[in-house]
Amino acid sequence: MSPTRQATAASRPQARVRRRGQDGVANMATGATKSAAKLRVTDQVPQAVALAFLRGDPRENVYLISCVHRSGMSDGLNPAHGRFLGAFDADQSLRGLLFAGNSGSLMIVVDEPWVAAEFVDPLLDTGWPFSILVTSFDAGRAFLTRFKKISGRKPTLDRKQIFYVLDSSKLVSSKVIKEIDMEQASLDSIDELTELACAMVAEDFKLDSAHIDRRHYRMRMTERVMEGRAFLCRNGDKEPIFKCDLNVVGVDGALLEGVFTPRPHRGEGVATRAMWTLCRDLLVRKKIPFVSLHVDERNKAARKAYETVGFQEVAAYRLTLIPRQL
Repeated sequence: MSPTRQATAASRPQARVRRRGQDGVANMATGATKSAAKLRVTDQVPQAVALAFLRGDPRENVYLISCVHRSGMSDGLNPAHGRFLGAFDADQSLRGLLFAGNSGSLMIVVDEPWVAAEFVDPLLDTGWPFSILVTSFDAGRAFLTRFKKISGRKPTLDRKQIFYVLDSSKLVSSKVIKEIDMEQASLDSIDELTELACAMVAEDFKLDSAHIDRRHYRMRMTERVMEGRAFLCRNGDKEPIFKCDLNVVGVDGALLEGVFTPRPHRGEGVATRAMWTLCRDLLVRKKIPFVSLHVDERNKAARKAYETVGFQEVAAYRLTLIPRQL
């Protein structure tokens, strides 16, 4: 049965948010346990309830909070949005949210890892296409175990991502790191940004550069530039030596993506100085409450740069690539 057909009027006014304990484990006093559970999955999720659930951890959920603020709970036309599904228990408490992006991304936030598996059957029933999954590490295990059993599809990449957060109290002093010249990218830089973005994706996911959709990344970088969310550093010869994009920036916080230093300029401290310069601007000058990012656990050089700037490891995530069904 599809999530839409499962929705009932009772899911709207009576819906509640089930709180997590300070240690990140759900308070089991008022909600269904795993043994008692069969959650109701629906696309009829009140926006206020979804936001309250996501704000239980505003740093880890900054991207999804921004999606709700920007386009509500569903937008089939905006490539940057998608739709939300919610999992409710018998007490009408929200136990988890799934965001199915129009571009093929899937994000899951749950109060306990096993809840993630409850989204598999409704998701497959709707035939919603997706190729990338991002969720907490244990929730990803629960989702993938059932997904592989039901669909027979196996990931082509499944790795651990570290989620880092930095606020102004942890940003290191300017006495430790020297500022670097950084520019807000312009439309004149689209060709350079596109090539850097494609090179980053090819390296990160070990792809043949010939198979990367350059048109897609050109459109993405054009959007970032138009919104003032793409940044570059150059050397004395005007060659780009660092790029970074802001996926989210606003009163709720900032989420960085697309952090990339071309190979010839690695080991020179460029990324450390560039990250410090950008984060100082966001945290100190623009008063953004925090800056966050995800990084491959095995990328020791990037992690060292981030930690030198002052970023703190907060959580472990799972990034999974799943080939679309033909």
